[in-house]
Amino acid sequence: MRPEKIRNKIMFYSEVRRKVNNRIFLEGFLGILSAFGPFVMDMYISAFPQIMDFYHSVPSLVQLSLATCTIGLALGQLLFGTVSDRYGRRLTLLAAFGLYLVATLGCVVVPSVGLFVIMRFFQGLAAAGAVVISRSIAADCYSGSGLARMYGIIGMINGVSTVLAPVFGGVVISAFGWKAVFWALFALGIAMTACTVLMRESLPVSNRINLNPGTLFGEMKKVLRNHFYVGAVAQYGIVMSIIFVNLASCPFIMSNYGLSTEQTSIVFGINSIALAISSGIASRLGDMRTIIRYAGVGMVVTSSILACALMFDLGFWLYEAALFGMFLFVGAVCTGSTTMAMEAERENAGIASALFGSVGYVVGGIATPLVGMGNLSVSSSVFFVLLAIASLVLSLRMPAK
Repeated sequence: MRPEKIRNKIMFYSEVRRKVNNRIFLEGFLGILSAFGPFVMDMYISAFPQIMDFYHSVPSLVQLSLATCTIGLALGQLLFGTVSDRYGRRLTLLAAFGLYLVATLGCVVVPSVGLFVIMRFFQGLAAAGAVVISRSIAADCYSGSGLARMYGIIGMINGVSTVLAPVFGGVVISAFGWKAVFWALFALGIAMTACTVLMRESLPVSNRINLNPGTLFGEMKKVLRNHFYVGAVAQYGIVMSIIFVNLASCPFIMSNYGLSTEQTSIVFGINSIALAISSGIASRLGDMRTIIRYAGVGMVVTSSILACALMFDLGFWLYEAALFGMFLFVGAVCTGSTTMAMEAERENAGIASALFGSVGYVVGGIATPLVGMGNLSVSSSVFFVLLAIASLVLSLRMPAK
């Protein structure tokens, strides 16, 4: 190849990299990365009956594929978050997408439901890399109000993706069958891998840590000794528990109110929009501690109204209005707690993001089965109110940075 052609190709590649690393592209890229959790978890849910028939299986085994994916999403954040602090965001993200593509392809071709469940674990594990590294890159590139705005954008995209993922999945499944969902996820992985190749590394070599057990354990202890960070993580764990309690109880409560599956999906979508709206607004306001305190008061008030609507059977519209209001405040706490946690541990953004994200999935996974104990309306009401009070109390006792 002639020298001028080589030079032209290098110039073209450099120009492409410059364009894909501008602010608008980077914010969209990080938003989509953070949405891999909802994409991987929610897009295939309406295909459960088809998957059960395909593998001649039972409902519990197909449902297990969702549980293993959730476990993978929790563990993967610890794995890829810490590794990215040593080897950089870009290389770690490429490794995560490599595993993701193999696992997603495996979900299509494996011959048994047992192997399908295993592939779902690895798919969740790999998708967690996208989620955790999106927060780490944001902490690398932004600070202060810019970081809050970035996490507000991420929250908005997550809220929209929570709505669109099951809806888009349902359309694809109806038209092309359940495997088409995983082909769509595979295509998304290919596209995001290409974007990652062009992405500029955000973590300088001088800021990386040695990845050995002693150093890693020491850095984790250092992060966990930061009481401000731990308080922000605890706030995030509380609101994630509220979200998971709603996911576990809402379909059954809606059914009791006489809503169809399609109507329940619409209600889910409306409440997810509340999350997106408040995440965007909170990112443009002032001190995040103050925002969380006001949001804590709002959650106590709206959760109390919600509990009264459920326990005294005051009707669907009061229940939905209170739920929508509560999720407005939940979205504000999500943005506020994420911003505070990542701002507090910028020097260890990978480890901090890993611990932060894992806590959300772990406490949410614990809360989900507990809400099914006894009368669902009573148990969910109690959980909503107690979690809202816990958030308010914690916000009032939040240590200084």
